[in-house]
Amino acid sequence: MQYKLNLGRNCLKVIIRTYGIKEIFIPYYSCKTIWRAIREENCKIKFYHIDKNFMPACEFRPDDFILYINYFGLFNDNCEILEKKYKNLITDNTHAFYSPHFGIASFNSLRKFFPVQNGAYLYIKQEPQMDFGKDDLKLNNANIQDNYELFKSNELTLNTEPIKLISTEVENQMKTIDFEQDKEQRIEIYNKYAKEFNQYNLIKLPQLNNNIPYCYPLCTNKKDILQKLSTQTILRLWDDISESYPESEFLYNVGALPLR
Repeated sequence: MQYKLNLGRNCLKVIIRTYGIKEIFIPYYSCKTIWRAIREENCKIKFYHIDKNFMPACEFRPDDFILYINYFGLFNDNCEILEKKYKNLITDNTHAFYSPHFGIASFNSLRKFFPVQNGAYLYIKQEPQMDFGKDDLKLNNANIQDNYELFKSNELTLNTEPIKLISTEVENQMKTIDFEQDKEQRIEIYNKYAKEFNQYNLIKLPQLNNNIPYCYPLCTNKKDILQKLSTQTILRLWDDISESYPESEFLYNVGALPLR
């Protein structure tokens, strides 16, 4: 079942309520907005590390609820492996709008990919027993890759938004987008970055295959490359990983090169 809601974090809240989740495993390398949404539902967070292949660096119990992030829109294969192994997998596709829907539920984010104010698609196997009002929020549209400062400003407003259905305006805007052109552009720009930077990148990136990327994630200590990119828009994803964590070896100070 698909539900068109106003925010990815609110999709996660619906999932927690629908399945009555009291405890969930999430990666340390994740957005604090997700942490807040989980805690607002009085659900306990248990963190896990990821390895260089962006797979959980631990085993879970069969009945555990596990949130896995499809990082940078590049790890459909990981999602498929985890879905086969764990029956309560939840996939965060906010970096992977075009990805399949793995697990008992998944959700994405429209505004991370397109110039709309908000919106997220929730895919869930069990029907939520909830009534959703219609979103009537009005913000100046800001795609994260086109106007990062306005995007961050909008984020402060969205932090307090309750669960709602997507607005009619955003739904109509989505109907005007040429998705095939968007996919082709993303792949083309990503491949150009990959050709130039893969050999210097501390992140072990998979082959694109059936993945449509959100960005090109670059983690490097090469000063000449950083200098070359200093005039470009480089998005910061999440707060730096603690240097005491094993992920810091390949995730410290990651920059996301836009694909638009």
